[in-house]
Amino acid sequence: MSALKIKLLFFTKLLHLKSPSPAQLKKSTMKHICTPLLLALVLLASCSTLKPKDFSSTEPVLDPIKFFGGHTHSTGVLESHSGKPSERITTKTSGTYANGILTIDQDLYAEKEKPNHRTFTLKFTDAHHVEGTGSFIGGTARGELYGNYFTWRFRLQVASKGLVRHVNMTQYMYLMPGGKTLIIRSIVRKFGIIVKEITEQFNKED
Repeated sequence: MSALKIKLLFFTKLLHLKSPSPAQLKKSTMKHICTPLLLALVLLASCSTLKPKDFSSTEPVLDPIKFFGGHTHSTGVLESHSGKPSERITTKTSGTYANGILTIDQDLYAEKEKPNHRTFTLKFTDAHHVEGTGSFIGGTARGELYGNYFTWRFRLQVASKGLVRHVNMTQYMYLMPGGKTLIIRSIVRKFGIIVKEITEQFNKED
């Protein structure tokens, strides 16, 4: 085949090549943009959450028996699912420790509700794990302690219009420098959706 025929054949095939459509270009562009973006989000999510053991070296070390034994009081704010403050709350708490069990009695005062008294118990299953029961807890609460950090989860019983409903509550506690102040962040979920959040500051009285 002569060089002229080869060139003619090449240009003929080149003319028959189809340029990508706008939809194909958009799809290709989005693929190249979304792939690294998705990867970055996955990496960010995997790196941004601290686990309880990550607090192992933090101080002061939180000992619930020492902090909640005796008398404490708290002030806090109840927030709606949108994060807006909806109600102020206060508590007065007393705790006693006997036979390996911490028993806590608490009076809860909320602006829009009647005073509520509740009792719960807490016991260590090992150096870093606890279990609890209570008048407002459905089943058994379970938690972990490391350093100045304590978290636990339980099913919260809520009375509404004569009925008892259950929601899931997770609490995150952080003991502040000096060992006399405890910050508690509570997240209330229903069907996995956040319905309320509570921020409280507990102060040790003795």
